[in-house]
Amino acid sequence: MKDYFLDFFHSISIVVVLVVAIVLSQLARKALNRYSRRNANNLRINATTFSFMKNAISFVIFALAIILILHLIPGLEKLATTLWASAGILSVVIGLATQQTFGNIVSGIFIVINKPFRIGDAIQLPNGNNGIVQDITLQFTVINNAENRHIIIPNALITKDYIVNSSIIDDKVCNQIDVKIVTDDIEKAMNLLKEIAASHPDFYDVSKDKLPPSATEKITPIMVQVLDLSDSWVTLRLSVWCKSSTKAFAMKSDLLLAIKKRFVAEGIKI
Repeated sequence: MKDYFLDFFHSISIVVVLVVAIVLSQLARKALNRYSRRNANNLRINATTFSFMKNAISFVIFALAIILILHLIPGLEKLATTLWASAGILSVVIGLATQQTFGNIVSGIFIVINKPFRIGDAIQLPNGNNGIVQDITLQFTVINNAENRHIIIPNALITKDYIVNSSIIDDKVCNQIDVKIVTDDIEKAMNLLKEIAASHPDFYDVSKDKLPPSATEKITPIMVQVLDLSDSWVTLRLSVWCKSSTKAFAMKSDLLLAIKKRFVAEGIKI
């Protein structure tokens, strides 16, 4: 009689555990669905993420329920204990997996701080993959290749090797203008060229740039040199730096006009 009541109690307990597990699973899934509907306008809801979360929660609930049921069935207590130990091993595995995730996050922070590449840059990886950087998240860098396919690379992996960034270039340009003049006062003409060049709004003073340790001397921002001495004229070359390659042509055009006007005003024949 006693064994009958124990078996009945175990059966009722198993049913209760299963019912509770089903109810908890359904409540959790409904709560997630409700949350996604309420925040659909404020958050970019990812269907894949929510589906994974719902399935993961249901799996955890039913896994715990099965282990608890095994405890209630006589003779299976040792198996349940083994499963609990396996859960402990699983937590260790999860901890090791999060180390890789943490490494990706740290690498992502370093990418944002050091800026070896930025969104919109054209980069090439050692394995031959190349494309435009579309996004840099905490864990992954997304590259869009020529076939319009997204290459998703863990940040820890992309920072382990070299990359070729075709978008990071030195944008400043040195303009060179040759002027043939008829004058005996060459030094005056040279000083006027320097003055005109320095007054242009797009002039870039490269002497203020930080030089690498291997550099032996600074670059001269404005240089005027004598290229040719003939019976009829003297050829001078003006070399001046422009702050941007997109403005270099317009700067050269402005300087030619300014040189013409100034030399005429100073009585120097071109």
